[in-house]
Amino acid sequence: MVRLKKKIVIGLSSFQFMAMARRGLFYTFLSIYLRVGLGLSVTSTTLLASLTMIANSASQTFVWGKISDKYQARTSLIILGEAIAALGYILVYFLHIHLLNTSGSIAAAYSIIAGLSLLEFFWSMSNLGWSALISDLTTSKERGNLMSIISSIGGIGRIVGITVSGVLYDWGGEAGGFKNGILFFFASGIMLASTVVLWFGTRSSEPIHISRRIDQSISKQKPELKSPDSNMFYWFLTSIFVIGLGTYSILQIFILYTKLDTPIGATSFDVALIRNSASIATIVASLLAGFIADRVGRKGAFCIGSALTVITPILYIFAQNVEQMIAINSLSGVSMAFMNVVGYLLASDLIPAEQRGRLFGQYNAVTYVSFGLAGTFIGGPIADYMINSGASDAAAYMTTFQVASAISLVGTILFVLKVRSRPSEHDDEKSNS
Repeated sequence: MVRLKKKIVIGLSSFQFMAMARRGLFYTFLSIYLRVGLGLSVTSTTLLASLTMIANSASQTFVWGKISDKYQARTSLIILGEAIAALGYILVYFLHIHLLNTSGSIAAAYSIIAGLSLLEFFWSMSNLGWSALISDLTTSKERGNLMSIISSIGGIGRIVGITVSGVLYDWGGEAGGFKNGILFFFASGIMLASTVVLWFGTRSSEPIHISRRIDQSISKQKPELKSPDSNMFYWFLTSIFVIGLGTYSILQIFILYTKLDTPIGATSFDVALIRNSASIATIVASLLAGFIADRVGRKGAFCIGSALTVITPILYIFAQNVEQMIAINSLSGVSMAFMNVVGYLLASDLIPAEQRGRLFGQYNAVTYVSFGLAGTFIGGPIADYMINSGASDAAAYMTTFQVASAISLVGTILFVLKVRSRPSEHDDEKSNS
């Protein structure tokens, strides 16, 4: 990364640290608050993910991707999106408290879901700008190292956020962290701070990434995404969508499962430890993911991550205590590191510079849609059906783990058959480098 300024690397890494700290801080216990504190069903609880991600993916695909390509304003999109979300969090908190005191817990729960879904429409401009900005600022050779560094630093931020959330969740009483607003205010403050860091870290980068886009478009001469890479790109999107359906269908259910009296019986602090085990694994694995991808190939490295998405849910069923769940959940951190770092690298290889806004919008949209739909249409309904049929909560959640593993297996097989086994021009570039 000789050509990539140190100031820019620090700016991007600092922003990622704060972004992941905010996510860990706010979302780790939010599903527990909606389900246990406010009384929603499992399926209703998953609406938080489904509606927010649908809003996110739709706006990236149809709005922000086009604006990004037209005006090439990556940093501005990130800063504006984060600022709107920071203000919106405060408004959502006061609305939910008002309804909690006047209309009851269910109305308050749905106000959080509806409010965050609306915010996600604007917040998604930050996601889109972030993906395109990193690709703008780096060459293909630089990108693997940078993504490894950023993902590892993001993992540290997530650990910090989850740890603070574990302490603050019951601050001032059961679920006091949400009821007294401290988690809302803390998350909002982090977003405002991250916009300042990113602005000062990348404000001088515009000439750099404009020249890189020009250089890349001239050297590659690819005005449109054409075969065979175009077919491979969309098969790649299809496979990560299916893998995502499996992985994300149990994301919120997993937390509910660990909080049951048996077999895990985790406290709020234990939940933070279990979540942090994945984050720690993500830090280590992210540092290695780019290096491994350069050695064994990005498609081969992606297979490592996808295989772990198949194995990990089954292992959850065999955990009998917090310590075993910590060990097993670390595998999910490894899988996420490979899926995110190597997945981004694969997408960057297949997307021409002049279409990054639109196609990265599609890439992000596929990830977010699978995240949103999985819990509401797969994990939640399966769990609620079994519970309503007389099964214990534990048995119902274990069944969702089995289904998640099977779905991820289908996506992995699809990737191997349609992407891994087919060469692309970028494979040739790697072999000749």
